[in-house]
Amino acid sequence: MEQLEYRLFDEQKNFPALYHFKSIDKDEVMVRFLADYLVKDGVVYEKTSNAIEVPLYIIYVKLSEDEKPLLNNRLSKAATGYIVLEIREFIEYASEYPVITNLEFTSLSDLALLAQCNYLTLGGVEWEKTSFEVDEDRQRYVLYAIKTR
Repeated sequence: MEQLEYRLFDEQKNFPALYHFKSIDKDEVMVRFLADYLVKDGVVYEKTSNAIEVPLYIIYVKLSEDEKPLLNNRLSKAATGYIVLEIREFIEYASEYPVITNLEFTSLSDLALLAQCNYLTLGGVEWEKTSFEVDEDRQRYVLYAIKTR
């Protein structure tokens, strides 16, 4: 098991730790390193960078100025037995992003493959990924995408 820490990207405050995970699976660290955003405790954080200070994995974040957390549809991994990826249509300046689909995975490595893609096709429609987030408040991962055609 690995250790992961989220730190506020604030040099004047000496990069204070926000969240610390003392025992986290390496695949979970990998997926979190891929994420552009973290939603936790009603706050949206944007990733600025990540680092490794053996044995600690670190993700530096700042408060997101534009994004607000989604507050509906809580679904836990424990309740379904699967890892949930919610795919939403990104619409500039919208307050809500329509759900395109929910996908369920049995492994974080399968989720990581999809999170790394630039394009995916769902129901014959091609989508381009705009961002990927870890939403701890709703216990799921979220991928935002726009139609390519």
